[in-house]
Amino acid sequence: MMLQSISRKRIYFYLLILLLLSSTFNFNIISKFKKLNLISHINILGLNEKEKNILEKNLEIFINKNIFLISKEEVSNRIKINSFLDNYNIIKVFPSKLLVNVKKTEFVGKTILDEEKFYIGKNGKFTKTLLVEKEYNLPQVFGSFEVNEFLKLQKTLNTNGFNLSKIKKYYYYKSNRWDIENNDDIILMLPSHNIEKSLINYRSLLKTNKIIPGQLIDLRMNNKIILTNDKK
Repeated sequence: MMLQSISRKRIYFYLLILLLLSSTFNFNIISKFKKLNLISHINILGLNEKEKNILEKNLEIFINKNIFLISKEEVSNRIKINSFLDNYNIIKVFPSKLLVNVKKTEFVGKTILDEEKFYIGKNGKFTKTLLVEKEYNLPQVFGSFEVNEFLKLQKTLNTNGFNLSKIKKYYYYKSNRWDIENNDDIILMLPSHNIEKSLINYRSLLKTNKIIPGQLIDLRMNNKIILTNDKK
């Protein structure tokens, strides 16, 4: 019995030694693996120099990281913080490069928030104008509005035959309605509900050729249009 007990202790001792050696060996392998295939370059396509530099700064944390140990989701989370981007594609180029192909959002308006100038993107985000190299000639949007509500309005106008390029100003009111002003200084006062119906009435008015530049056209009442020549 004593011999059996000693033999078992030896076996346990040898197993412990083997486990320690194995752990050290595995640790060395993992350590060496981490030092291989380090990302040395991130190639960004689809942006101008200024925008490219901004994105490069967001992604520089991946430089010298093992390309096998970073996920595309990690890279994606760093890309998504850039409001001027619409969509993107991430490709790992082994052994040590990342290729990021991006598409910028289309800007459809400009506004001022807390005394700072912003572009309004089709991606539903505000982008500070100072982050964008090119200056865009876009309609000014006034009021405290949600981007998606503005995009919804533009879609409705476009569906009803409006040329959005001829609109120079949008005004949003707390009553959840809009006014729009075109290049002829004509202002349309839209209702908070049934905008489509009011636009149909407006198109009927256009056919009469009674509209003159500078008029105020009130479309807020059902089946009624009020024309005013003096805007206040």
